[in-house]
Formats: sequence, C-alpha cells, structure tokens
Amino acid sequence: MFKWSNFSESLLIRSVYLITIPIVLVQIIGIVIFFELHWDLVLKRSAQSISNEIKILEMQKDSSSINNYANTLQIIRTDNLDISEAEEVTNWIFRKRIKNSLNQISGDFEVLQNQNHFIFFDKKKLEYFYLVPKKRVETKTVAGFFLWTIAVSIILSLISYLFIKKQIQPLKRLGIITRSFGRGIETPNLKPTGSSEVRGLIKDFNNMHNNINSTLDNQRNMLAGISHDLKTPLTRINLMIDEINNETLRNSISQNISDMNIMLNHYLDFIKNEKNENLDEINTKNFISNIAQNYQKLEVLVNNESKIFIRKNQITRAVMNILDNADKFAEKIFISSNLIDNKWEIDIEDNGPGTTLSQEELIRPFVKGSDQLNQGTGLGLSIVQKLIKLNNGELNFQKSSHGGLKVTVILQI
Repeated sequence: MFKWSNFSESLLIRSVYLITIPIVLVQIIGIVIFFELHWDLVLKRSAQSISNEIKILEMQKDSSSINNYANTLQIIRTDNLDISEAEEVTNWIFRKRIKNSLNQISGDFEVLQNQNHFIFFDKKKLEYFYLVPKKRVETKTVAGFFLWTIAVSIILSLISYLFIKKQIQPLKRLGIITRSFGRGIETPNLKPTGSSEVRGLIKDFNNMHNNINSTLDNQRNMLAGISHDLKTPLTRINLMIDEINNETLRNSISQNISDMNIMLNHYLDFIKNEKNENLDEINTKNFISNIAQNYQKLEVLVNNESKIFIRKNQITRAVMNILDNADKFAEKIFISSNLIDNKWEIDIEDNGPGTTLSQEELIRPFVKGSDQLNQGTGLGLSIVQKLIKLNNGELNFQKSSHGGLKVTVILQI
C-alpha cells in the first residue's frame, strides 16, 4: 500500500525538493515584486489618468463639444444606462487605485464594470455615465506572465527530477545488490557509474563483496575437504565392523558412524552455495499434506488452501528440517498453515522440552542447548534460516502452548 512517509523519505524526492522549492520561491518573489513595484505603478498611473479625463469632462459637461472631447479620450458619455447588471471591479489593485483617484473629482463618484467597460458615475446625481474600455487597463501580458512563470517552474522541476533520477539509479542498483547479497544470493559486481562519490562507493562495495566471497569460498572448500576426507575412513571402519564378534560393540560403533555421517551431511548442507530456483506453482494444502505423510507424530491443525508461487525444493527442505528437529525431542508435533494478508504463515509446535536459547542463539551455527551437547551439529536451524532468507521470508521462535517450541515461517506471496 502507498504510504506518503515512504514516498517523502525517498532520496529522489528530497533532492527534487531542494531544487524545486528555491525555484518556486524565486518565482513567488518575482511575482510579488512585479505586482508591488511594476504592475501596481502601472495601474496607479492608469487610474490617475482616467480620473483626470473624467474630471475634465465633468468640468466641460455643459459644453456643446463635450461629446467630441469624450470621443477623443476614448470615453463613451451617456445619460441613459441600466447599471442593475453591473458589478464591482474585480481587479482589486485597480479598484483600490481608482477609488483613491476619484476622490479628486467633485461629487461622489463610483466605479462599476460590465462585460466590456468600466462605468463611472456620480452616485448622488446619476446624471451622466462615463464608459471606459477595459482594454485601457487590462492586458493579456499579465496572464502570459503568470503562465510563463508556472511553465518555467514546471520545466525546471522536471529537468531537475530527470537529472537527479539518473544520478540516483546507481544507488538503487547498489541497494538491490546489497539486499540480495545480505540474503545469501550470489550477486555480480556492479559497474561503477554516476557521480565520483557514488562510483567510489560502488568500487568499495565491490571490493568488500569480493573479499567476503573469497573468505567464504575458502571456508567452504576447507570444510568440504575435511568432510569429504572423513567419509573415506568412516566407510572403511563401517566395512571392518563386520569382523567384530561382539554384537553390542558392533551396533554401538555402527550407530556412531551413522551419526558422524549425518553430521558430515549437515556440514556439507550448511556450506552449500544455494542457487536461485525457479518459482513453482503449488497448492498449499497439498504441500502440507504431502510433508505430513512422512511424520507419524505430526497432527495438522489448520491447512488453508490456495495456489501460490514459491521455490518448492528450498521451502520443503526448510519445513522438513524444522520437523526433523521437533521429531527428535517431542512426542507430538502440530502444524498450522494460514494465508493472511498476502503472507503464508506456517506454525510448527511441539510438546517437547523446549529450549532456553534466544532466537539469535537458535539460528547461530554450531550452537546447541546444554541438554543437547551430544546431539546433532547445531546447524539445522541455521540452514533453515538461510533458506527462508533466500525466499525473502521470516523465521520466528516462541514458546509453544503445548509446552515445547513454536517455530513460525512467514513467506511473502
């Protein structure tokens, strides 16, 4: 959903603010100065000129050539006019100036306007009406000035937006790569583009990215080599135990070898460099039902049905790994599958002994509870965390209402 706070916190929008706001302020100041100093002065002089002309006509109103004077001044003089449909002057600056100027004429002169003229008359006598064309005062240049001012502001703001957007694109790409790399997804190096500061940042990130990958690769190779080398003597020992006559000892050694092979498989699984799978369409109800068939202790409480797209193999491994852990320590396991607000929530609970570890400790590699020091490798939930993060999901841990541990997997769908 759209949130104005997320929009306004964008670096692009804030940068546009920094350029657009000064432009708009300059335009507003220009308009104010224009009206206060220039346009107000022009209207003041126009009002004074019209008042002087009407004053002359009033002084010569009894002259036989008064109409000729009026025509010369481009003023219509009439003694018959219906002013019932006339209205007050809409140009407030001219209205103020003309009323001040009319005070210089004897009598009580008022000004109104109709569609084409300003109408001047003495309110007390209503003897003559003087019609002055509006074009003597109004001009299209004012409207043009306003339009030009708005157009310039829009054009400059648009140019600044496009320019800043191009400058910020490398940062957006860097953000995408950083989030993907943080989730453990293999990412390429970015090509340094943009301003010198952004190029320097991208180069530093590429160096850090390469150093971390190099370190991880060395650790993976070392652990993979150790795990692989240990499998060979374990296989030999497994073949040799058949020659041991003591059945109890033979079974004990065989069980220890099996446990060691499981540990080695966990190590190899943990260091595996996961690749992005293609999204598969699944039916959530069938997905949970198929997994539940592998666990006799498992009881399905809720299993909502919907068709969604997920990376099926990775999510299957994650859910089964959680169930395997619960199966070791609990007599009963419960699972619920709910679809809420474009999220798929899978809750797995058990009635086992639970754990005293915090959420951070539970997903930390090689960390085990005090009562589990001789069980497992401490990598199960670390592997689950890695798989869930690869799918842009969340993994949460709580105490179960059944007495054990509650693990919640939340996936965006």
